[in-house]
Amino acid sequence: MSLTTLALTAELPELDESLTWSQLEAWAVAMREELPAAALAAALEDLQDKLIDRVCGPKWLPVRDLPAPFGCPGCGVMSDFARKGKRTRPRRFDTAAGIVRIQLANVGCRSCGRVFAPLLLMLDLSGKRRTDRLMVELAELATQMSFARAGATAAAFGVPGSAGRAHSAVADLAPLLDGIGCADSPHAPGRADVVVLDGTGMRAGRRRLGVTCNIALGVTGRTGPRRRRQATTALLGLTLDQPWAAMTAQLRDLEPPAVVVVDGELAITRLAESVWPDVPIQRCWWHLPRALRWALYADKAPHPWANAKRAELTALLHRVARERLTHTQALDAYDAFAATVTAEGHHAARELLAGARDQVFTCLRPDVRRRLAHLGGPELGSGVLERVMRELNARTDIGGSRWSTEGLRDLITIKLARMTNHPAWTTLRQTVSPPSAIAFKIATANFNAA
Repeated sequence: MSLTTLALTAELPELDESLTWSQLEAWAVAMREELPAAALAAALEDLQDKLIDRVCGPKWLPVRDLPAPFGCPGCGVMSDFARKGKRTRPRRFDTAAGIVRIQLANVGCRSCGRVFAPLLLMLDLSGKRRTDRLMVELAELATQMSFARAGATAAAFGVPGSAGRAHSAVADLAPLLDGIGCADSPHAPGRADVVVLDGTGMRAGRRRLGVTCNIALGVTGRTGPRRRRQATTALLGLTLDQPWAAMTAQLRDLEPPAVVVVDGELAITRLAESVWPDVPIQRCWWHLPRALRWALYADKAPHPWANAKRAELTALLHRVARERLTHTQALDAYDAFAATVTAEGHHAARELLAGARDQVFTCLRPDVRRRLAHLGGPELGSGVLERVMRELNARTDIGGSRWSTEGLRDLITIKLARMTNHPAWTTLRQTVSPPSAIAFKIATANFNAA
């Protein structure tokens, strides 16, 4: 293993009243922005010179038929190369350490005459101006803030960033996450105990109301203290500007879960019934009172009475959970409440309550509770997915801007993969950001007092 030594020289003023801590801190920040890239460039050029000496011989004493750790891109031979000098213009690389400029050295193949830079072949940088790690880090920033702010944040830490670079990073990274939305991918999750289906509208495309983003999220575990449990989730399906039926291909090969949570939308319920006909469905306890209020609005019920009924249904659901009623007791209380609505002759509300009856207390069935005991109990609503969708909307709904459908798909693909620690995202992060295996030491000169 070769040893490379880098020297740093700093002209520090005398320590007196004119020298402040802010000046010293500014000097350190300036080094933080320039030193890593300069050190990387110097180390690369040193490694390049040693590589050329090894495969071509000393500069003024060339040696024939020396083996090389690379092959000629023209004919594939791995020996007998000649020096061809260095390129006039330095090659610029945008990296996670900053802007790196290297004077590339060329070699020529004596078999086919091809001239190339071996450093690019050895480091897999042919045709690249931006490293994969910088792409991932810029894209990760862009999923949490606007492109302009992501670029400015990166630039503040000495990383080559701008709004355009952040946008390009998102567009280039999304196709690499091949396990999202592809059921046959090796990176696709296999199963989840609870599957939550829901969608949200996003301002994109040409239609005035935008497009719909449909998500299937799986709950695979829960951790943390009793009153602050945190769900472990897996992204199972994702579609944009497509009907719910388009998600069938992504969910069909998954193992059947213990329960599917829906918000009551007919298309979502049909999807769950078609993919897993034998899996029980749980109606979300948050969406049901809200849907009742809209049904009473459609029935033109008096507003004070409709609001009171919504609050009464919410209190009923809370009482069922607080008093731990059985499945039969909960259904009896639900039927008594539904009778008070039906007696007023409200057709839409009656149909809603009747359609939800078989699904609203699925969480109380003994077989479901037994299968979900390791999670601390069954899922009562789609709150886990609602929080995810709120974060998506907070990022995409900025200042009334309208996205292209393709650009929005790229952004939410990366954001959801990052939020749920999707296997494709985890693998990519481990590939481009491995732990450093190169040891280094910072030596400080010590002087003995005379």
